[in-house]
Amino acid sequence: MNLHVGTIASVFALILIQGGAGKADTPPSQQNATGDVITQEEGLIVTTLNDVANAETQFSKTKDSASILRFYTEDYAGIKDGKSETVKDSEKYLAKVLERINSDEPIGISSKVLNIKPNVTGRLGWATYEYEYKVIRSGVIQRFSQGLCTAIFRKQGDSWLIRHEHCSPASPAPLFPNLK
Repeated sequence: MNLHVGTIASVFALILIQGGAGKADTPPSQQNATGDVITQEEGLIVTTLNDVANAETQFSKTKDSASILRFYTEDYAGIKDGKSETVKDSEKYLAKVLERINSDEPIGISSKVLNIKPNVTGRLGWATYEYEYKVIRSGVIQRFSQGLCTAIFRKQGDSWLIRHEHCSPASPAPLFPNLK
């Protein structure tokens, strides 16, 4: 009996030591912009979203649709402002934007993502975040949208690609703010 109790105590002590020393097989964690502790894989999702926004912002300089589309799976299906979209729809939109960039009155884009909250389970991930998107021509904002998104990611190789995204514009102020 004492040998059995001693074995259990030894195993328990080893578990406590391993737990106290940190998990050697778990990647180190970091903090996102909102101060939440996130894993390395969750950090890669945050990086993907920031890289998409940066590629959109740089589009008027790069003129390279692939620099944006490379972050999406081939079977991507999303909803933006209540409208369904696929990769083909995104390609058409970017072609129209490129026409405007190359016109006599070129446009610029400012794209930002904020307050990203990522999660990962195996090879699937998701994140909620806020977005802000501006199209600017001659220093004047031509289009402005901001709102909330939820994105679903699939791990392909070393990259987290966006498989689905649902973005809705920010709600307008309530008509009767004092009524709840």
